Amino acid sequence: MQRLRANSLAVRLTGTLVAALAVLLLFSWFVALSLQRRFAETMARYSALALSETLTSGLHSMMLANDRAGLGSSVRAISERSPSIRVRVFNKEGMIAYSSIPSEVGQRVDPTSESCFKCHAVGQPIEKLPPGDRTRTFTLDGVPTLGVIRPIENEPSCSTAACHAHPSAKRLLGVVDVSIQLVKQEEVRRQTMALMASTGVATLLLVAVVVVLVVRRNVHRPVRSLADTLGSLGGGDYSARYEDESIAEFAYLGHHVNRMAGDLQKANAELVDWAQTLERRVEEKTGELKSAQAQMIRVERMASLGKLAAVVAHEINNPLASVVTYSRLLLRRFTLKGGPKPGDDTEKILDAIASESSRCGEIVSNLLLFARRTGSRMEPTDVNKLVDRSLFLLKHKMDLAQVLPEEILDPSLPHVLCDPSHIEQAILALAINGIEAMPDGGTLTIRTSPHGPRGARIEISDTGVGMDDEVKRQIFEPFFTTKGDGDGKGLGLGLAVVYGIVQRHGAEIEVESAPTAGTRFILTLPGSSAPGEES
Repeated sequence: MQRLRANSLAVRLTGTLVAALAVLLLFSWFVALSLQRRFAETMARYSALALSETLTSGLHSMMLANDRAGLGSSVRAISERSPSIRVRVFNKEGMIAYSSIPSEVGQRVDPTSESCFKCHAVGQPIEKLPPGDRTRTFTLDGVPTLGVIRPIENEPSCSTAACHAHPSAKRLLGVVDVSIQLVKQEEVRRQTMALMASTGVATLLLVAVVVVLVVRRNVHRPVRSLADTLGSLGGGDYSARYEDESIAEFAYLGHHVNRMAGDLQKANAELVDWAQTLERRVEEKTGELKSAQAQMIRVERMASLGKLAAVVAHEINNPLASVVTYSRLLLRRFTLKGGPKPGDDTEKILDAIASESSRCGEIVSNLLLFARRTGSRMEPTDVNKLVDRSLFLLKHKMDLAQVLPEEILDPSLPHVLCDPSHIEQAILALAINGIEAMPDGGTLTIRTSPHGPRGARIEISDTGVGMDDEVKRQIFEPFFTTKGDGDGKGLGLGLAVVYGIVQRHGAEIEVESAPTAGTRFILTLPGSSAPGEES
């Protein structure tokens, strides 16, 4: 069970209701006691008046007979039988003639006493007082007492009696004073007060318990459930819902809370989705930036190497041409002078010098092409014819390598603005790489397709040994090769030259490869425009 706090709604509502109920019970208790006391006093007065009339009637015959001894004995007998009743008879002058307390006989009653005060203070004769005003309440020996005064009037029977005739003009002969101690009444009143107090306290406790249970069930529990739902929503649990439908007002609040929770859950799902989408896009853009950065590094490296290659090629091109020219001249002179003598290998040496010098010239030419020092002649070109010519030139090489060509050309391919000799050189270089990657034979496939409004797409794929990621990152770098040395292999300039041609045409080249899964190069030529020729 949740502990109730002093400033909670349930405690305040319960406290207010219990306090209001306590005030109401106290007020009703006070009114009931007042009415009960007034009723008891009224009934006591009527009873006392009746008792005084009865006593006066009982003593009347003795008064007529002037039986003083019997009258005194009767008065004392009344007090002996009922100690709570005191009877006194005194004359008009206030002299006590008979009393249940013998010591009072013969004494004069003080006019200011409670038995005489009402008549003497008001100045109204007792015989003219109404019966309701002939009673009085006072304390006798510390006990609440009700007193009744009964005038003894001069009746005709008294004025004509033989015992003590009184003149008929004398109206009042004396007074009978009856005092009744309200011991039983006070005890009953105290018992009634105690009973009403205990009943009120029990009622208050019972009602308080009922109020607490009702408030706890109908106020505290729904509020606690609503607060827990809001707390769960605030903590990030957007699936939390308010489900208590027992109270209409709280059900109405819960409906709005649940609708808000649904909106929050939907908004959170959208935020999570946007966050995932943003993260994915950031990753994609990061990959693109890394790829662009790697490409920029490669371009800068190519540019630096291109400048170096251009300088080297320019410096050694002329000396190499001179070496080739003079070696061929010496070889011709040697032949004109009769040829080699037995055991003389001069001719072979001169032929080797000319061959290797020519090979160095080819390397220089490739370096010049890589360095983009040669011009470009852009013209509309049928790419399908370039592919067909390239496969024709490679037919003998493919036969020797046991490679089967597969040519898939799109007849709707438009003419593309490019340098046909350079594009053919790129196709040849990529195709030769594919052939050399299949030492045990395989299939070389070249496919063309349109790209964009006036562009072309050339795919060159093989079924060879393939490449891993580390090799793919370096294949376009100059002088990087995985081929063995000898027979003109292992220079590492073929793909670098291809990359230079691609850059010069504003084209793109992609490579897809995996170990033992073959390789596919995708060369994409733009169709809208091409860069200007370089000098």
